[in-house]
Amino acid sequence: MKKLFEVLLVAVIFFSLGMYVGQEKDVTDTVIATTAETTAVKTSESKSKSKPESEPKAKAKPKPTRSTNLAVIYTFDEDIETEYNEFTEKKVQTIGFALTDPHKRVNDHYKEKYGSTKLDFLSFQSIVNDGKIKPLLNIDPRIAAFSPFNLLGYKKLNEKQTYVMHLVPEVILDIIGIDDEKLRTAYIESFVELDALIEKELGGTKSYIKYDKFADKRMMNFELAFDRPKDLTDFVDDFQEKFEETFEEGGYLIAGYYNFKENGEDTIPEYDAFWTYALCHFKFSYTVFDNEGGRPKAGIFAPCAMYMYIKKDTNTLVIGMPTLANWGATLKIDDPLRADFIKKLDKEIPALLESLGAKAVPNVNPLTREATTSNAVTKTASTATETVEEKKPEALATPRVVTTPSTAGHIEKEFVSAYLRGPLATAAQVEADLKNAGFEVLGTHDIDKKGDLTSVIFTCPSLKKMAGKKTRGFMGVLKVLVDDVNKQISISNPLYFAKAYLQDDFDKAAATKVLDKLNQTFEGLGNAKDGMEFDDLSGYHFAMSMPYYEDMESVASGDNAKLIEKAKASGSVVFELTLDSGATLLGVKLDKRTTKFAKKIGANNASVIPYTVLIENGEAKILAPKYNLALHYPLLSMTGFMTIATVPGAILKDCEKIFQ
Repeated sequence: MKKLFEVLLVAVIFFSLGMYVGQEKDVTDTVIATTAETTAVKTSESKSKSKPESEPKAKAKPKPTRSTNLAVIYTFDEDIETEYNEFTEKKVQTIGFALTDPHKRVNDHYKEKYGSTKLDFLSFQSIVNDGKIKPLLNIDPRIAAFSPFNLLGYKKLNEKQTYVMHLVPEVILDIIGIDDEKLRTAYIESFVELDALIEKELGGTKSYIKYDKFADKRMMNFELAFDRPKDLTDFVDDFQEKFEETFEEGGYLIAGYYNFKENGEDTIPEYDAFWTYALCHFKFSYTVFDNEGGRPKAGIFAPCAMYMYIKKDTNTLVIGMPTLANWGATLKIDDPLRADFIKKLDKEIPALLESLGAKAVPNVNPLTREATTSNAVTKTASTATETVEEKKPEALATPRVVTTPSTAGHIEKEFVSAYLRGPLATAAQVEADLKNAGFEVLGTHDIDKKGDLTSVIFTCPSLKKMAGKKTRGFMGVLKVLVDDVNKQISISNPLYFAKAYLQDDFDKAAATKVLDKLNQTFEGLGNAKDGMEFDDLSGYHFAMSMPYYEDMESVASGDNAKLIEKAKASGSVVFELTLDSGATLLGVKLDKRTTKFAKKIGANNASVIPYTVLIENGEAKILAPKYNLALHYPLLSMTGFMTIATVPGAILKDCEKIFQ
């Protein structure tokens, strides 16, 4: 009996070893990195046991196999930050993806705000394939919970390796809770070409992060009923403004915004509105990704995407977002500091939504169930009348005489102010004064809906001459901002902007001549606090990895005359100025959502709007928004810049749109 027991025991051991070896063999089709986070886990399928012969076989439909891969990683034994940036900015576009809200070198912001960083670089490059995603929104709109998604890139200071990675599509679908096989197949296939392009263009060693469990609660879902006005944009604008204010006051940054209805909206005609936000909590992200014990790989989930949509002819706003508990469960983030922070945000975000009137609903495909809120459009006074935009009456004005010209705007102790500030006057009065002084007024533009901020654009022969050389056309105009918010006018200082825009072609005598003329035109001008050291302007850039003057963005190409014609046909051109060189400078209206940044970071510097487009040698170019915004807002901190994270991309899109 003892001998028999020993034989059986040996058999059991060998059988167990055989099962283990066989299981490892099942996962050798992928290379697994050797870090703790990328260790392969045993799949439940490999541990399944066969049923006794006496038990009847179930005839249930087989469930689709689910991958245990959380994310795909491409590892490089060198710093490839430059190549990674070029890939996300240019290469992905060749296969239908677009970079929506780039956030390069987030670690630089960490270092400035918190004093240290363990990262050489950390970049969140959110991408989306509009052509592939939009049709899927008609099957299950929850797919927008990861649309756009982050193509993460990072390198630690104490390592030579660079990592590029993203969540695998299967796990995205499983987190959302999407079982529809038609959608799953199409969505998974949309990643195949992306990974092939990464392997072709960047290379690297491919491996996977594994996971063995999901969070108990993977999604947060809400609905908000509203009294639908006749013009739905009134509700959308008001809600977005309240939403952004509420979350920003709660310590969150609006790190991204993507409007699925902006272009090609015929592909989702069943929706009246559909957009996604990318949310970031700066202290949370620093705590999780950086400092001692930081987990930068968790950036595959960042920024947090929150989708919102309104079905056609309904009065219900539907909201959804993956929980942050997904981060902790799949990546085993269990140290108390980070785990508690995750729980904190998963409570805060629903509370903020509820404060806006949203109600929690189950996580199921909203298209397959009846909404918990009423979808019938209520007939109320607000639905029966159009919103009338109040326009302030403009009195006729006569030119004024300046009795005591000031000396504002000149260099003082190596410092030069960006603006000349003066007593408030109407736009009509400003126009009259400029024309009387010999300036040419090219146009006026109400920047905000209420007309509290109006930009008066002007030029003169000296400005045109300075703008005559190649790539110097942006110096062709200056602006006077009529600022009813701060009860003042604000004039662009020609000395400040000429030094920045003309670079090596700077003509101090010509710029000073225009400055003195402005001091003789407007009474009581003084220096704004906004400004910088004069000599720093010609080579200015805001921070490391931020653009310089010469890093212009191309928004269209083609025959000059046809580009101008197309732009004017868009209805967004405020002014047109033909320069001596044959180039053309256009002033372009920005989308009203885009222009909201002005009051957020300083209404008194809003003369950056309308945005200028230079058409020259078959190309339409703009100054890189991150450069131009920083130049117009020289007192803006890195943290302040983060509060308008979506604006540079929005400006670029607005300028591209007029040529489409």
